[in-house]
Amino acid sequence: MYSKSRKIQSIMALLAFAILAASAWGGSPARAESGVPEPYRIVALGDSLTAGYEHGYTEKSVPYGYVEQVYEQSLFHGLRAEYVNYGILGLKAEGLNRLLQAVSDGRTVKADDIQKELQDPRKETLAGQTAQMAKSIRSASLIILTIGGNDLLPVMAKLDSGAADDEISAYIQTILDQYEKDLEASIRTIAALNPKTQIVMSDQYLPVPAPLQFGSTTIELYPEAKRKLLLDGVTKLRGKLDLVSTRLAADGIKLQVADVSSLFVGHELEYTSIAQGDIHPNHQGYAAIGRAFATAIWGDYRAVRPRQANVEMSVVVDGKELPASAAPPVLRSNRSFVAMRDITDALGAKLSWNNAAQSATVSYNNHAVAFTIGSAYATIDGKKVKLTTPPAFLLKSGKESKTYLPLAALSEALGLQVTYRGTLQTAFINK
Repeated sequence: MYSKSRKIQSIMALLAFAILAASAWGGSPARAESGVPEPYRIVALGDSLTAGYEHGYTEKSVPYGYVEQVYEQSLFHGLRAEYVNYGILGLKAEGLNRLLQAVSDGRTVKADDIQKELQDPRKETLAGQTAQMAKSIRSASLIILTIGGNDLLPVMAKLDSGAADDEISAYIQTILDQYEKDLEASIRTIAALNPKTQIVMSDQYLPVPAPLQFGSTTIELYPEAKRKLLLDGVTKLRGKLDLVSTRLAADGIKLQVADVSSLFVGHELEYTSIAQGDIHPNHQGYAAIGRAFATAIWGDYRAVRPRQANVEMSVVVDGKELPASAAPPVLRSNRSFVAMRDITDALGAKLSWNNAAQSATVSYNNHAVAFTIGSAYATIDGKKVKLTTPPAFLLKSGKESKTYLPLAALSEALGLQVTYRGTLQTAFINK
């Protein structure tokens, strides 16, 4: 799906480096040599839904779509996750197929070789990244994608042309037949590149709401006859998706489908910006899509407990939030600090406290790190290292004082992954 807002060119251009820079995934051999677990790698492919575009973006906007939420859910499940997003605005199934063929063949292509008149300002950069896409797909643990909305988009213009219903139905069928071929070819290409990866894609939602009923008065927000034709197209697209999934399964290729369409029924005005003339999801819509993907992938959707007003953040360790009885984490100079005993108990780490020196030593996974109250230095595996955070400190909690340690410094010294998500005000520590 694509909105012709002029703002999007400057927005997406600003984001291009941030999105593509993550795709290198350099350093995997170093991870293996150092004994650090391999990461759970997520690759996102598809159209503007994958890119995370929303109506009303400004030059300062940063996408927070379903891809980012799937990434966060992976952290909730205790995975050392990272992700790369190759979503292209305006991409159709045929364009995805051509792009993946180029990826498989090792060809560098131009945007027009993939799909004519793509409106994404990053299109040439993305088209030139086929070698990197191949590397990403081959090493992916999970591949998520959305495709199909742009295939059906021309139907709306056909409806506005005054064409007869039979002609429109035939037009939709032609589009869907091509969609089926291109989608199946795309998934087979992905599976050939990485037979072991998990592949999950969504079905297609219809952003057009049903008529509103006020007593005996019916108000059509969109001509009902046209809406029903579009709804029929979306239903048939899901049928094509199921047919492709069945054929792939017969060949040992599993394609999972996230049920997005049903979540939007009755919530079109709530979950999209259709009232502003934009069919893309809004924040609530992307949250619904994220839940659908998480349910398809892990069978649930996780969230932290509601925080009290005086609690600045949450901490999740190896998929489990610190208990409600734990002392509240605090922020100092934009850095996260946690009560010493709470974090070591959550990790299952050994804790030694030297009262005379006012120092704590935490041992875990063949690593040891010592912090001293008020000191700008820590001792990591026997080496004195200057902290990049404020030092450990004492903070009164109720009738007792608790020692607070810098969360990132502690976690990294112990060989753990620490990720702070400002969208959730949550720090994730994964082993």
